[in-house]
Amino acid sequence: MRLAALAWLLAAAAGCATAPQPDVFVIGLEPLEGGTLEQRVRVDLRVQNPSTEPLSAAGMSLRLIVNGQPLARGVSNEHFTVPPLGEATASIVTSTTLIDLMRQVYGAQSRTSLDYRLEGKLYLDSPPGRSLSFETEGTLEPPGAARAPTR
Repeated sequence: MRLAALAWLLAAAAGCATAPQPDVFVIGLEPLEGGTLEQRVRVDLRVQNPSTEPLSAAGMSLRLIVNGQPLARGVSNEHFTVPPLGEATASIVTSTTLIDLMRQVYGAQSRTSLDYRLEGKLYLDSPPGRSLSFETEGTLEPPGAARAPTR
């Protein structure tokens, strides 16, 4: 009985280790209302599923780093599904401090584009408690000068 349980745990762990990692890209940023010391930013994302199985997410968490400095972080419990070998869009409202925002404004004055790194997790509907991590790097450029994100 113990041997069977151990074999099941090893198989489950191997399945988690080989699950395809989703590709997640920033496709938009929208400032929202905030307070004196905190600003809110909606981050619009494109989630691509490289698996032949649907990806049903119960929510996500993320950190957005822009030009090497932390900018925003947030969590969402919004459910969404990404079809097999397909994509979907999702949004998450994040928070940033006035200090982090001012640092970005000051540093962006001489830049024509913004380099970003997105780190986070998609929390899956099934099995409960399972998550898929993602990390993406890319560049946000002014409209008309778009460049593809890199992994």
